[in-house]
Amino acid sequence: MNKPLIPVIEAISQIAEAMSLTATEPVRLADANGRILAKDTFAILNNPPADQSAMDGFAVCGDDLNSIPIKLHLIGESAAGAPWPHKLAQGTAIRISTGANLPEGADSIIIQENTRLIPDHDNADYVDILEAVERGKFIRRKGQDFSTDDLLIGAGTTLDGRMIGLLAAGGHETLIVRRKPVIVIASTGSELVEPGQQSYDTLNPAQIISSNTIMIAHMVSDMGASAVTLPPIVDQDGALDLALAQISGADLLILTGGASVGKHDLVSAKMKGKDSLTFWRIAMRPGKPMIFGQIETASGLTPFLGLPGNPVSSGVCTLIFVRAAINAMLGRVSAVTPRKAVLATAIPENDEREEYMRGTVSHDSKLGQDIFTPLISQDSGKLMDFAHANALMIRPAHSAEMAEGTLVDVIILNHD
Repeated sequence: MNKPLIPVIEAISQIAEAMSLTATEPVRLADANGRILAKDTFAILNNPPADQSAMDGFAVCGDDLNSIPIKLHLIGESAAGAPWPHKLAQGTAIRISTGANLPEGADSIIIQENTRLIPDHDNADYVDILEAVERGKFIRRKGQDFSTDDLLIGAGTTLDGRMIGLLAAGGHETLIVRRKPVIVIASTGSELVEPGQQSYDTLNPAQIISSNTIMIAHMVSDMGASAVTLPPIVDQDGALDLALAQISGADLLILTGGASVGKHDLVSAKMKGKDSLTFWRIAMRPGKPMIFGQIETASGLTPFLGLPGNPVSSGVCTLIFVRAAINAMLGRVSAVTPRKAVLATAIPENDEREEYMRGTVSHDSKLGQDIFTPLISQDSGKLMDFAHANALMIRPAHSAEMAEGTLVDVIILNHD
């Protein structure tokens, strides 16, 4: 099992290729936020459905505007949802509201500011047009936004409120989306105690709270998956097999801890020599001892990621590799794209492992640039630092020393 370390990009590719698309399912618009659209979705309706006014004012015939000012007979009104039902003849005008349909025969909108009522009250019989207007100005044409059969949203898109509003306007009541992948998560280690499992003042120095499982569960939920968490698995012969035998229906199984080479690292020991092992150990810091392959559960061979037990390592691996797996299962077209920032302090040359350095990005308004400041400690056991970092800097393998002011790639973490 002591194969060479594989590059991060290769690990991502192998994980994505091994995943299967989840099935599709219908959802109501009210439940579609954050879901992944499974097929290209087209407009059923025109928007607007008819020529409409973009301003409050008066609808007139353009031929009446050859001589300004002109007095027109005010014969009615077109309001949003209550259109004027008759054809507009020359020499006449109707009041029109923003969003109201243009009557047949009208081709110009005169805004209220460029008119005077005669007499000057709401029940006026005439309106003076004081300024001419270009034909078609202040008119939203039928289908100007989109027309029937126009592509509204493409497959693989993560839906948000704006997109759902567009799909509603396009005539859709339900949408076809990808089923959320089911991610089963458990941590291994006899030292682990679940949050709230026992009174904290009774913990002995050899026990620690299991934080990886709940952290990863929320992270994968944010990525569009459904998380199922299991109690910690103790480091005893048969405990892992017993837990695996009770797992069914998982699209991906994540185990944290037990992935290294220690006597009690049961996960790596179980995968040793198996044909179902895709890779073990990646050229990455933190996260080197990660395992990927298939493991036997109650449902048969199940895609499996074994993440390091250190909280920062498992969190970073979730951000990079679990996200890639979920994106592949959902057919999501968007991916996390690093952006540029200026390095605030020099860092030494790197070894053969690509590093994901925790730190903070702040915007320097004077320079007009984002500034990345790495945390002083990059210890993979320091969950406090990881929780409060808002960015990861990608430090390439074998990179030379980076001076202050170097332009670097950073992944922004979601801190709103």
